[in-house]
Amino acid sequence: MTGADADVVTLAFGATEVPSIGAPVPSKGFDEAWVPEERDATPPGHTITIPAIPYRRLCGFALVGVAGLLALFLVYLYAFTPLTASRDQQRLAGSLKGQPLTVYKLVNGHLPPEGSAVAVLQIPSIGVDQIVVQGTSAADLMNGPGLMPGSALPGSVGNSVIAGRRVTFGATFGNIGALHTGAKINVVDGAGRFTYKVTHILQVPIGHKDVVLPTIDDRITLVTSNSSLITSGREVVQGKLVGHAVEVPDDTIAVPSYELGLSGDPSAGGLAAMWSFFTLIVLVSAGFLAWRLRRPWLVYLFAAPVVVLCGLFACESVARALPATF
Repeated sequence: MTGADADVVTLAFGATEVPSIGAPVPSKGFDEAWVPEERDATPPGHTITIPAIPYRRLCGFALVGVAGLLALFLVYLYAFTPLTASRDQQRLAGSLKGQPLTVYKLVNGHLPPEGSAVAVLQIPSIGVDQIVVQGTSAADLMNGPGLMPGSALPGSVGNSVIAGRRVTFGATFGNIGALHTGAKINVVDGAGRFTYKVTHILQVPIGHKDVVLPTIDDRITLVTSNSSLITSGREVVQGKLVGHAVEVPDDTIAVPSYELGLSGDPSAGGLAAMWSFFTLIVLVSAGFLAWRLRRPWLVYLFAAPVVVLCGLFACESVARALPATF
């Protein structure tokens, strides 16, 4: 090789130039010069990334859920419960028409099961025309006014105590405070048709049970909450029987303390907390899935019925935990 051809020999293998004979030797050693370049040990396509969880957004969903539960509860109390009470009154009226013998058995001292129709209460001056059920628990008073267990059957000897709600589930006794002395209270049951005249309208502080205890005179006692906001006692209307009482065999039963005091269902508080917790869990889970799957409309479509259903169960449980006459 002569001339410029003798200086450098170029090999077409990876476009790498190798110095020819007589060319200057690189400053790096032979071993170091031919060490291959280090590559990344993790392939680009297998990189593991942990998404940042939007805690603020999830907390926002939780707060929205709490506000939604409160709004749903108010709608349930003031809009939904009157419809429920009206439906239950129609059902009770149908039971009276379909099985009249069950009502007339009252004269023999056979009280119907708890929650069943026992009488018809009419107060013309305030527009009350309701079917009275047996029992005064929170669940019983969701259907209408209730005859307190252990009290006398209306028209018979003794004190007939009937409790009703002031605000929710139709607010049957919401206006009994507007009654005046001498107003008529009509009751129809298996023992006959009877009329009472109002004698007293009073407020009883919380904890007092004297108005619901048995008496030697023949009277009717209507009981409800004394306030539409915070219950601190009871509003009571008492009436005296016009005419003579009838003799009805005594069918006295043990009265649970929470019915005698007209408080809420003692087991409903735990159910209310459980259903409220489930509602918040479903709502927060739906928010997380909507953010993670990038399809919010699909998640909300399936989650909305579950949230509403759990919320309604929570509202019903809270309503049962409130005082029975609220």
